[in-house]
Amino acid sequence: MVQHNNKLYQKDDFVRALYNAAGLTVEGVLERLDEAEKQEFFDTMTETGVQLIEGYLGIIPPKDADIAERRQNVQSNWLAAKGKKFTIEMIQGVAESWDNGAVDVQFIGGKIIISFTQIFGVPKYIESITATIEKIKPAHIGFEFVYRTHSWRDLLPYTWEWVQEKTWGEVEEGNWGEVYK
Repeated sequence: MVQHNNKLYQKDDFVRALYNAAGLTVEGVLERLDEAEKQEFFDTMTETGVQLIEGYLGIIPPKDADIAERRQNVQSNWLAAKGKKFTIEMIQGVAESWDNGAVDVQFIGGKIIISFTQIFGVPKYIESITATIEKIKPAHIGFEFVYRTHSWRDLLPYTWEWVQEKTWGEVEEGNWGEVYK
């Protein structure tokens, strides 16, 4: 901006200092705008945004939770908090807000059945989702999770050498990719 002024002003120390100060202020504002833009969506929130929403919702994050798990926890609790009336769709939305969130939620025999349709085995965030569901469901309604595991028939296309390269947990609960695309 200094170069757009008169040549005498361009060399003046006071004018240069003034423009430098204004430039630093504008850079600071732009940095803060970039930071604020990241807080707009759950999947891009920074540590600051996650802490703010956790405080607002009264969430105490697990000590070993990484930022991704905390974002998912914030998102599911936010969805639960904005709902006024408990519905199966509310549980569906909360459960789907977690990583690999393909779930099927049904109400059968007075109980909520939550089936994970894309995840094999027990999800690593099951304690957090359980706590969120406990907060939003009526006390008299129970719920249970249905987990997906591999069966022996899933191993038929593979050789013994392929199986030996994996741990038992990977064979039983791993998402093999080649089998389920």
